[in-house]
Amino acid sequence: MSKILKFKKYIVVVSAIITSLLFGGCGAMNKFSGEVPTDQLQVHFISVGQGDSELIKLPTGENVLIDSGDTFAAETLLNYLKNNGVETIDLAVATHPHSDHIGSMQSVMENFEVKKILRPDCDYDSLVYTDFLYSIEENGVEEIIPKPGDTFDVGDAHFEVLGPVKEYEDVNNASIVLMMTYGETKFLFTGDQQADAEADIISMGYDLSANVLKVGHHGSDTSTSGEFIEAVRPEIAVIEVGEGNSYSLPSDGVVMNLARRGATVYRTDQSGNIIITSDGKKLGVFTDDTLESFSDYLFGVS
Repeated sequence: MSKILKFKKYIVVVSAIITSLLFGGCGAMNKFSGEVPTDQLQVHFISVGQGDSELIKLPTGENVLIDSGDTFAAETLLNYLKNNGVETIDLAVATHPHSDHIGSMQSVMENFEVKKILRPDCDYDSLVYTDFLYSIEENGVEEIIPKPGDTFDVGDAHFEVLGPVKEYEDVNNASIVLMMTYGETKFLFTGDQQADAEADIISMGYDLSANVLKVGHHGSDTSTSGEFIEAVRPEIAVIEVGEGNSYSLPSDGVVMNLARRGATVYRTDQSGNIIITSDGKKLGVFTDDTLESFSDYLFGVS
């Protein structure tokens, strides 16, 4: 890459950061001293390299795991779960068959008690996916293939399945899309859903507004369309992406579009593990390199 192109890319990224700070939907962002509160909902966006994995810890003791990163991330993920006191996973979600989302799920099922697992109804020819399916049966995990409109309650968290709303050739679009509601706060998890599947979900008439958006497809410009951002209107957007990845993700355009529409953007390649807490009304944000809390701002859904 030439020095001119590198400089242009640097300017784009800096502009996006400045836009986020100037126009972010959050109120005062205050420093927080202390530990991550255990009496609140915790949503961990785990830094597993180029892949996705989210751990949801309920203050009542239940755990939900959405995706598991690739096979190479197994040791990192297992250690992270153990270090955070996880022994049982009440609900696991494999959003779609790609290995960067389900690669370590077999290791999870072999090392933890997994009570239920959600997976999409789609065929995919890969050894990782085949091993994953066998592991569900071998470990006696209850398997659920959800449909749009299905709901699940784990502790005080309410989950609704929003997608996929139809069959797709591209398995990215077959990603299970979940809206989690906890008190007055909402989190939207999109897997690798792309723009055409986003449009289909919008056409269903769902209320997609959410305080926190797990950005689709690692911030690729194939996802997170302007129309989708407007429908969600997130205050916080989290992009799970590997540092120095070969795909040049996330897209500068996606980061800028999120920032311009009022979202504060966090990235695992920059901040490491990201934890967002909720007491049902307010959100706190904690990362490996900073402890920040939006403690003075009520993240209500507008």
